Amino acid sequence: MVFDGLYAERAKLMKTSEIREFFKLTEQPDMMSFAGGFPSADFFPMGKVTDVLQGLIEQEGKFALQYGPTEGNLELRTYLAEKMTQEGIPASPDNILITNGSQQGMDLLSRVFLNPGDVVVVEEPGYVGGLGAIRNYEGDRQSIPMDENGLRTDLLAAALRKLSGDNRLPKFAYLVPNFQNPTGICLSLERRREMLKLAREYNFALIEDNPYGEIRFEGKALPSIKSMDTEGRVIYLGSFSKTFIPGIRVGWLVADEPLVQKLACAKQSTDLCSNSLGQRMACRFAASGYIDEHVASLISHYKEKRDLMISCMEKHFPAGVSWTYPQGGFFIWVTLPEEMNARSLLLKAIERRVAFVDGAGFYVNGNGINTARFAFSEASPEKIWRGIAILGELLHEEVTGLKKAISA
Repeated sequence: MVFDGLYAERAKLMKTSEIREFFKLTEQPDMMSFAGGFPSADFFPMGKVTDVLQGLIEQEGKFALQYGPTEGNLELRTYLAEKMTQEGIPASPDNILITNGSQQGMDLLSRVFLNPGDVVVVEEPGYVGGLGAIRNYEGDRQSIPMDENGLRTDLLAAALRKLSGDNRLPKFAYLVPNFQNPTGICLSLERRREMLKLAREYNFALIEDNPYGEIRFEGKALPSIKSMDTEGRVIYLGSFSKTFIPGIRVGWLVADEPLVQKLACAKQSTDLCSNSLGQRMACRFAASGYIDEHVASLISHYKEKRDLMISCMEKHFPAGVSWTYPQGGFFIWVTLPEEMNARSLLLKAIERRVAFVDGAGFYVNGNGINTARFAFSEASPEKIWRGIAILGELLHEEVTGLKKAISA
């Protein structure tokens, strides 16, 4: 049967992520891939997980393998409420909704808030999962460029004035303020305050997605936007995917209780409840203090990988290529000469068994042709060293070709 004529109009907007397609390359053992922003499986605490799972099944098996409440396991929500409160975000269990990773939180928020054509402010470039959720619910994504301090609030203020004049103010702004995907940039403290000020002035919500914030290599941690919120205007998304293990698909959302209840209603018709076994496992690891210990070890490992990739870029990449210097997270954002096409470079790189993600997919307006995202989190040191060297050779060839074309 051909279903094309039966699809809802919004289904026509749903497209597979090109970036997710490149993740398939990571399954090829000889590929030197900097494409997937995955945590390194080499750092998964296999022994600890085995021990905890065995104890969990023996002691709580009847509950761990059963359906759970839509809002999430109460013990886990209590732990997360205490964790958030310690981080300057006063919360009770009733302010917490457990989600299937923070991605489900973004999907639920888009479903609850957006009518077709509603405006949403996003970063440029922005996280494809967030951009996709907004697109799937037919939101109008208004992208605001970034610089080394994050989203440019001066440009946002100008955009809001125009949108206000058109009676099209945004429902919400979606931000990844810490070690942003894809750039690795942090939103400055001044701009966090300015974002909140603009949200109050123009009466829209802020969604603060923070999967990478705890993976900081150096520098002082900045307060969350949610911790500065006195109106319940900021909705916070968190996840265990980067700090523990992604396969359990446990994330959480922090918001005022009425919104949590509304989102729980939406979640009921989606999956009834999140992974009961994964929630109880995360709770045991977190309550014992092990996740904090694990994160400390991850910081050391990922810092070494970031340092190696940066040093290799400095050694092998030609003049005219620049990149960010992230203080945490998983990503380095590379900018090529304006005349260069990152997708063309990627296709040549794949032939030599090297992969990254070209930057166009992180934009909503056709920009970013000469940009690329490099993830250092999953690749081994050997693959980082070899892969960046190969890309350096290709870049030198491209730069030489451009110079010849210009002089011809």
